[in-house]
Amino acid sequence: MADYLVTYDFKVGASSQYKEFVECAEAEGLLYFFHGTEQLHRLTNTTLWGVFVSTEEAKKAFDRAKAAAEGKVGRKIVLEKRVITLLSGWSILSDTKKAPETKWTKSTKFETCRAHQKNDPFFAY
Repeated sequence: MADYLVTYDFKVGASSQYKEFVECAEAEGLLYFFHGTEQLHRLTNTTLWGVFVSTEEAKKAFDRAKAAAEGKVGRKIVLEKRVITLLSGWSILSDTKKAPETKWTKSTKFETCRAHQKNDPFFAY
């Protein structure tokens, strides 16, 4: 398993498509913030992080999330651009960051991020 970043652009549509997509992406293992060395960092808009066995599996997760979001918003979401890349080295600057809270700290960095994304009001989308 490896860390992957996905960045994407949708054709401009109803503003809810992004919120709906992010909710569906979380269910597929794609989160909108990243667990750095000591802190959790909110990623740039339309960038997600996940842990997958391959680029193809990350792509499939993204595509499943997009299909589910289309069902929620009741229309097709047009994907204009997408980049999926293996995260091997990184540098992050985020104005929205903090140390993980014990009550949402789990056994892996990914699960810790997921728990904060779902529960921590500091990281509300």
